[in-house]
Amino acid sequence: MRAKPRGFLLALALLATPASAGPAHDHDHAPGPHGGRVEDAGAWHAELVTKGDAVSVYLSDGGGKPLPVEGFKAVAILKAGTKALRIPLLPESGRLAGRAEAPLGDQPTGALRITAPDGATASARFD
Repeated sequence: MRAKPRGFLLALALLATPASAGPAHDHDHAPGPHGGRVEDAGAWHAELVTKGDAVSVYLSDGGGKPLPVEGFKAVAILKAGTKALRIPLLPESGRLAGRAEAPLGDQPTGALRITAPDGATASARFD
């Protein structure tokens, strides 16, 4: 039996944890400039935009200034119905982009794990 990567298991645990089990989210973010949901991801903000099976993540600094994504990579674990889908995201046209195995809808729940060019990592949760 092949072992699953630890990050994948962490993301699945985040998906399985009820929102009330974690610390309270003390503020709501306005929709991002691309119409997606914005959540904190360490020192960055991550805007998640989904349409059909397309997934895009736009990164910005704490002040909302867009960050160049060259050298970044990410993995999104998002729910499509009752199934959790793992979507690798790579730089494309100023965003991190990938495709899911199935349509996700406009507001999928899940987690995002981002890796910067220097190896620093951050996570965001979309409830």
